[in-house]
Amino acid sequence: MTTPPLPPLRLRPAGVRHLSQGSLSPRLHGTGPIPGGPGLVQPPILAPFDLADSFDSPDLPGDDACADNPTIPSSRPDLPPWIYPPTNWENIDQDNYALVPAIGSTVIIISYVVPPGRNGVIKAIANNFVGGGWVEGTGDFIWRILVDGTPPPGATSYDSIVASLGNPASPTGIAGFRIFENQVLTLVGFNNPAGPSGGVVVAGQRVGARFVGWNYPTDIEESDIWI
Repeated sequence: MTTPPLPPLRLRPAGVRHLSQGSLSPRLHGTGPIPGGPGLVQPPILAPFDLADSFDSPDLPGDDACADNPTIPSSRPDLPPWIYPPTNWENIDQDNYALVPAIGSTVIIISYVVPPGRNGVIKAIANNFVGGGWVEGTGDFIWRILVDGTPPPGATSYDSIVASLGNPASPTGIAGFRIFENQVLTLVGFNNPAGPSGGVVVAGQRVGARFVGWNYPTDIEESDIWI
């Protein structure tokens, strides 16, 4: 019995897959390039680079650091200037020592005038006594914080300080009180004859004080001024 001959073997080039017309979607019929499907990742379209945007222009007084370029969000909180120092704040740091005055007398330890065109806030204070003859809390010696000769509004508890609130090297942080242009801020000491010992007998002792805070331009002051 004779075996019939096999048909000749037809080979396709490597990597080529045969597709019949019936297996093609309508979009792939015909000639030309195969268009990309919805899953095709397109390259990003970049905006033209502007060198000027990479530099921050100078800010005007009261401006936020990024206000001139709204495309750059600012991380700086928008808080009142007596709570958070503005960009154009000016430091206040006054400290001094004075000799203890005679019994019944007052000594000015610090006197500070708020500059014109500026308001400010005091955020830390200090007062101390150096030498013998005085006991904390007795009231034989009293410190007073005054603004234009009277206790600052909202901070009247500092009108009669009978204990040390830290030495000038380590002032005590406080909630703060505000000061306004042209006001005179003083911290005075009074050798009190009404104290339990009749005051402090003078023997070359010294009393110290310190104010720490900042000033800012009045033109950024808010309309609802808190005192």
